[in-house]
Amino acid sequence: MSIRLFFVAVFLTTILTGCVGNGSMPAKQLSEAERLQSACLDAFNAAEQAVLTAGVMDTEAARIPGYPHLRINRFLSSFRNEVNEDSYLFWLKQLQELADQGRRVEIRNLPESSGQKLEKTIQAALSSQARTIDALNDCSNKLLQAQIENLSSRNDLKKVATVADNYRTWERIVGIYPLTAWAFKIAIAQWHEKTLNRYKQPLSQLKVMGQLIRYEPLPGSELSNSVQIAQILKKSSNNPLKIPLPDGKDQLHLFNSFAPLFEIDVAGNDDRIGYPELQKGAAPRINTDRPTVFQHLSHTRLGNRVMLQLNYTIWFPSRPKNSVFDLLGGHLDGITWRVTLLPNGKPWLFDTIHNCGCYHLFFPTQYTGAINQQISFAESYFVPQHQALIIKQNMRPIVRIAAKTHYIERVYFDQSRSDQVIRYHWDTTDSLRSLSMNNGSYRSLFGEDGIVAGTERNERYLFWPMGILEPGAMRQSGHHATAFVGRRHFDEAYLFEKLIDGRSIDVAD
Repeated sequence: MSIRLFFVAVFLTTILTGCVGNGSMPAKQLSEAERLQSACLDAFNAAEQAVLTAGVMDTEAARIPGYPHLRINRFLSSFRNEVNEDSYLFWLKQLQELADQGRRVEIRNLPESSGQKLEKTIQAALSSQARTIDALNDCSNKLLQAQIENLSSRNDLKKVATVADNYRTWERIVGIYPLTAWAFKIAIAQWHEKTLNRYKQPLSQLKVMGQLIRYEPLPGSELSNSVQIAQILKKSSNNPLKIPLPDGKDQLHLFNSFAPLFEIDVAGNDDRIGYPELQKGAAPRINTDRPTVFQHLSHTRLGNRVMLQLNYTIWFPSRPKNSVFDLLGGHLDGITWRVTLLPNGKPWLFDTIHNCGCYHLFFPTQYTGAINQQISFAESYFVPQHQALIIKQNMRPIVRIAAKTHYIERVYFDQSRSDQVIRYHWDTTDSLRSLSMNNGSYRSLFGEDGIVAGTERNERYLFWPMGILEPGAMRQSGHHATAFVGRRHFDEAYLFEKLIDGRSIDVAD
C-alpha cells in the first residue's frame, strides 16, 4: 500500500467517517471538509515522498502511522493512557510541535531542486501560492482541528502513539542472547570494577597525559539561587500536564545557571571540544576553533511529578585508536551531561553518557537518596563515585575527562581557578539537525537511522548479539540505547523511578 493510500485509509476513516457516524456535519460541509483534508493529505504525502527520496528524514521524534501532522517521543508517549478531557488538546499540540520541528528540518535539508519541485506540487494540490512550510503548517492545523472534533478517534491515536525501542530482537535471537549476555555481564562488571578503582584514587593522583584545560562558559553566565529557579519551573508548568516548558529567555537562564566546567586532559587535538561541520563527500569533522556546548531540554517522570532536565553535549574530533585491534576507537566522540532539577530549583541527580549511548553513569546529590544499582538480570545502574555530591551554592560542578578515551574520571566542586581556561559558546542540538555545508545546502549531522555516518566502531563485529544497531557509533537524541544487557534508553520517561526501585519519592517544594 502506498503512503498516500495508507494515510487516506487510516486518517480519513478515523476522522471523517467518524463525523458521518455522529451526524455532526451537514453533507455539504462534510464534503468540503473531506476535500480540504484529502488535499492536505496529498500535500503531506508529497512532502514525505520528497524527504524519503532525498534521504533527509529526521527521526529524533517518531512518526505516528496515519497521523502525518503528529510525531511522538518516549516522554510524551508515557501520557497516552492518562490524558483526559482537560489535557488531551494540550497533549495533541505537543505532538504537533514535535512534527513541526522535524518537518522544518527536513524541508530545509532538501536539495534545492527537490524543494522547488515539492513546492509546486503542494501549491497545485492546495490551490495555493503559499510556501511549502507555511502550507504544511496550515494543513497540520486543519487536520488537528478535525481530530479534536472527532471524539471517537482518541483511542485510535493512543494505541499507535508509541516509540519502538532501539534494540533488534532478531539479532538477539540469532546471537543466542540468553547465553552471550552472561559474557557481556562479566565484561561490564570488570569495567565497573576498574572504573571504581580509578574513582577511589585521590583527584591529585589521577594520571595526566597532557595538560588539564578547563572549558568554561563565557562571562555573564551567572549562577542563580534555587528560589529563582523554582519560580521559573513553577511558572512554566502552568499547563494541564504540569510539564515545565520554559521559554527562550528562561531556558537560557537555566542553562547558564547549571552550566558545568569540563576539565579535560588534553594530550592532542582529539581531546579538544568543538563544533561539528559537514562537507560534501566527506565525513563530519569537529572544528576545535569553535568550542561549543550544545543544549537541549528533556523531561522525566518521578512519582506524580514531571521534572525538567538540562542536557549539555560536547563533541571531540575522535576517540583515537591505540592499535589496529582497538575496538572502541573511531571518528568523532562526545559526551552528554544531564542535570535533573527538583521543583524547588535544586539539582536532584546528574547523569551522563557518551554520545553513542555508552558508559551511562549516575552521580547522586544529597537530595537523591539511596539508589538501587542492580535491576534483576539487566545491566546495573552504575554509580562510580562513592559519596553523593554535596551541591554548593555559587559553585559549578567540574567534570574531569580523561585524554583519548574521554572517560569521565571524577565530578567535584572546587573554587580554585585554573591557569588553562578556554571559554565555550552555546548552541542548541537542533542546529545539528540542519548544518550548512560548503556548497550552500543543508544536511543533518545524523542519518535517517539516527547514526552519525562514518563513526562506526569495530566493536560492532563482536557486540551485535546484544541487538543494538551500530554499537559505539555516535547518534541522535531519541536513539540512545544505554544497556547491552536488558533494554534501557537515555530518554525513558520513568528511567529514574526504576533507578530508585519504586520507593516513595519526596520531591516536595
